[in-house]
Amino acid sequence: MIRQSERKSQVYCNLGSAYLAVACNPGAIVVLHTPKACSHLALSSFWNIRRRAFLRDPKLLLPDYNNLFVTGISDKEAIFGGEKILRKCLLDIIKLPNVQYIVVVAGCTAGVIGDDVESVGKEIETISGIPVITVPGAGFMSKHYVDNNIRILEYLLERFAPVREKQVNHPKTAMILGENIGIGNENNIKEIKRLLKNFGFEKILFPPNVMTKQEFEMIADVDLIIPVGISHEYFNKLQVYAHNLAVRYNAYCYPYNYPIGIEGTYEWLSGLGNLLQENDLGKYVVEQEKTVMKNILEETRKELQCKKYVLVIGFPRRFFDAENHVKTLKSAGLDLKAVIFHNDLTNKEKEEHKLRLREFTEAAFYEEEAISYWQNNVDFVLTTTDLINVPHQLCLSIHQGGIWGVKNLLKKTIAAIQGSGRRIIYEY
Repeated sequence: MIRQSERKSQVYCNLGSAYLAVACNPGAIVVLHTPKACSHLALSSFWNIRRRAFLRDPKLLLPDYNNLFVTGISDKEAIFGGEKILRKCLLDIIKLPNVQYIVVVAGCTAGVIGDDVESVGKEIETISGIPVITVPGAGFMSKHYVDNNIRILEYLLERFAPVREKQVNHPKTAMILGENIGIGNENNIKEIKRLLKNFGFEKILFPPNVMTKQEFEMIADVDLIIPVGISHEYFNKLQVYAHNLAVRYNAYCYPYNYPIGIEGTYEWLSGLGNLLQENDLGKYVVEQEKTVMKNILEETRKELQCKKYVLVIGFPRRFFDAENHVKTLKSAGLDLKAVIFHNDLTNKEKEEHKLRLREFTEAAFYEEEAISYWQNNVDFVLTTTDLINVPHQLCLSIHQGGIWGVKNLLKKTIAAIQGSGRRIIYEY
């Protein structure tokens, strides 16, 4: 897929998301019951996680061994069944040291030929005593990745986080649903940790990844659950699941995603203080953030005041909302001259954007052909999609949370305006 649009339908494979769910968990082994070629969906993640750990987050917990296996279904198994090679693979794995649990994921081939993956897993668990968790779905015959991730987490919680009485004097604990700390935006992760520590949270968990079995057990003591995510059309499912977990573990649920933008961050902090019945603390934290934000705006306004830009949108509304970026840049003194819609958008998608944009900007709307004019009449181009032969681009990514996200956007805007040798600056 080149870009998200209603002109294209999406299907989801559960192999990569299943591996990523537990890729950084000590003692976890992932088995793909697939042809060898399918393993690249997880193998690329295996190396990306390690690259990210070394370059961006040296403290990231990683297994010191290979935890990814593939059964290697061939034409023979496609005809006669592949349960035999799955059983052999699992029997070999249980002989390895430090195996605490095994996650088995079936691919399309296993789903088509009808291998009973779950029964084989139960058989091996009975023999070895090692938990074997079978992931629902079969390759591309799976639901949306949000559904898959919720179901994987639910299986892990059923096994390793049973409901019990909360321990006396347990560390104040928050649980963030929907962010994979192993591969996610480490800046958003650091920011939400920073904000939550203002309210006394000592332990912040991001299940199911980068979790020991002991940390799964700590979930029974959780005090606050927050769903976060970038999949707008499926975020309500995370909210519902977070609420259900809060009821299960007798915890607060704050279902409002990451704090985004200046006012959004203040509202998020104030609302959290109200939920936790710590209103005065919430007000104090907001005032502290306002002081930091005032200094950031004063510092950046000197370079951004009266600068002009255009916004090019290539994603439909369900994937991108421009409000945070436009309002943040306006607060620093920038002037949005025009909004340009990429040709990949349908007429319906463009109208949805226009309806939303009119709520916070009076900028005129143009089609993609107008880029050639505007790129020479503004200081930079803010875009959701890389553009060809357009200088001074700032390409947007997923929203950056909290005050850090605001500071980052303004910093990258300055770089895009000043940059002469680099055509594109990326927000993240």
